[in-house]
Amino acid sequence: MSIKIVKIISGEDLVGDWSEKESIISNPVVMVPVSKDQLGFTPWIPLAEEKEIKLKEQHILTIATPDDKLQNEYNRMFGSGIIVPDDNIIH
Repeated sequence: MSIKIVKIISGEDLVGDWSEKESIISNPVVMVPVSKDQLGFTPWIPLAEEKEIKLKEQHILTIATPDDKLQNEYNRMFGSGIIVPDDNIIH
């Protein structure tokens, strides 16, 4: 499983730990604008007990890999806590 952005037919962009083999997204969140240059996360289906949700293939439009910044923020809040080094930082 890996962090992916899954665009579904409702227009929502889900971010979560994606299992392509099973079409399951774990700990799914939706990105919401907080300010002009900032996004926040809100749980998708916030009152659901399940942390893993199976999506029907006909409801999935596309799957994309988020940039390092988005992956790091998701991992910090919902995932392993592992932060991927930014290749753009000069050491």
